[in-house]
Amino acid sequence: MNQRAILYTRVSTDEQNNGYSPADQKERLLKYCNQNNIEVVAFYHDDESGKTFNRPQWLNIMNYLKKNSSSVDLLIFIKWDRFSRNIAEAYITIKALQKFGVEPQAIEQPLNFEIPEQKIMLAIYLAAPEVDNDRRALNVFHGMRRAKKEGRWLGHFPKGYKNTRDEKDKPIIVPEGGFQEAIIKKAFAEFATGLFNIEELRRKLYKEGLKLTKNAFAAVLKNKTYIGRIFVHAYKDEPAQWVEGIHKPIIDEFTFYEVQDILSGRKRNCPNKVQTVRDELPLRGYLQCPRCGMALTGSASTGRSGEKFYYYHCRKGCKERIKAFDTNQEFAKKLKMLKFHLVIIELFMKTLKNKLKSNSGVNKIEIDKIGKEIEKNKTRLKNAQILMLDGELNPTEYRKMKVKLEEELIILTNEENKLRSNTTSHEKLIDTCNKVVQNLDIAYDKADSPTKQRIIGSIFPEKFQFVNNQVRTTKVNELIDRICCKINEFAGNKKGQQSFYELLPCRVGATGFEPVTLAL
Repeated sequence: MNQRAILYTRVSTDEQNNGYSPADQKERLLKYCNQNNIEVVAFYHDDESGKTFNRPQWLNIMNYLKKNSSSVDLLIFIKWDRFSRNIAEAYITIKALQKFGVEPQAIEQPLNFEIPEQKIMLAIYLAAPEVDNDRRALNVFHGMRRAKKEGRWLGHFPKGYKNTRDEKDKPIIVPEGGFQEAIIKKAFAEFATGLFNIEELRRKLYKEGLKLTKNAFAAVLKNKTYIGRIFVHAYKDEPAQWVEGIHKPIIDEFTFYEVQDILSGRKRNCPNKVQTVRDELPLRGYLQCPRCGMALTGSASTGRSGEKFYYYHCRKGCKERIKAFDTNQEFAKKLKMLKFHLVIIELFMKTLKNKLKSNSGVNKIEIDKIGKEIEKNKTRLKNAQILMLDGELNPTEYRKMKVKLEEELIILTNEENKLRSNTTSHEKLIDTCNKVVQNLDIAYDKADSPTKQRIIGSIFPEKFQFVNNQVRTTKVNELIDRICCKINEFAGNKKGQQSFYELLPCRVGATGFEPVTLAL
């Protein structure tokens, strides 16, 4: 009686051009069966690695044998490396096949399992592919590690970059030059201002097209690849380290380390509470229910035509319900009433600049102190190198020390740069604030929803009410109270006109609202 066999071929992606094409394997197996009067009952092919038997078609073979074990005598393949490249799993699978009464055979490396000495040859046939696989994997690993140490990015590009090849046809990443690069730059720039918490900024940029999850966005903000570094993982006695990359950075180091200071808590950020801000409901969270005193929330109602109408309403179920559009319009009108006297504002800004300049002496002391620390660390690095070269310091200990000192040098250098740029940064910030304060209603009108809420919060440190189409508050900020009084003293009051101070509800109950806080 003729023997019955299942034919099996396998090829991984990198073996397609090494004499292992599926068609060639199948042709040779069929020819072998014809020459030896073996009946072929099934044929299976896998395009998978031989490191494991978790291959789709191999699993189909095992399922077939469970149902038809008595109808199969042989499992035939070209060589044992087609069967497996994992010696431990190979022995387990051979025993599983033998329980089904099926004998695995390689036509180019035949074995007689009834002869005990043949087990030595089986061990050689199974071990050789695994050794070859491990050697190739090790070569690839060391090649990739060497490339990373040279500053080359390997693998899929980070967001904001794109993959390409250099003049030597080696892989490299370059700035994408379009939307992705621009929005990554925007993410760093806006987070460095300290005006956004991380989730608030992520949601804002998500609407603009930066499609990242919460964890992925946090990883982007911590990724030194954007300042031209490449991360090399720890291996044996070599510590993990960031090396200088050959790609062009798209974020400057000053901005990057400003972001790191905020993330690590070394620099104060805005409150961590995440608020859901809608363009139609900028006053949500700032309005107070006149009935129960709770903060009003907001939502939309859909009309018969499908159009949405937005309302502010009470959280506790009171019947307090006001149209968002009318309330927003009334608030914008009241905001136009807030006008600062130019003489007072200019005097205030000038005083602030002088105060910051007087602090420059303190800055100079801090800069000198940091400069000494930088020189001290550079000296330590040189001394450690000398000790290593003289054999008094273990190379492993030197590498760890070098990584640590270089990290400290980067932090100190950036701290020094920040102190040096403080005066200039403050002057620019003061000039910007001056323009905003003098045109507060215009700045509010053009701002996005999160910025509008910050403007509202700076004007109203406490919640306010909207009664009879009027914005009403119960407290006046001390600083703006004085400024409003000073307005009368500097410019006088024309007949029939009221100052902003006189319009406040604590003076006249019908209208007015609380002025800006010290923060503004």
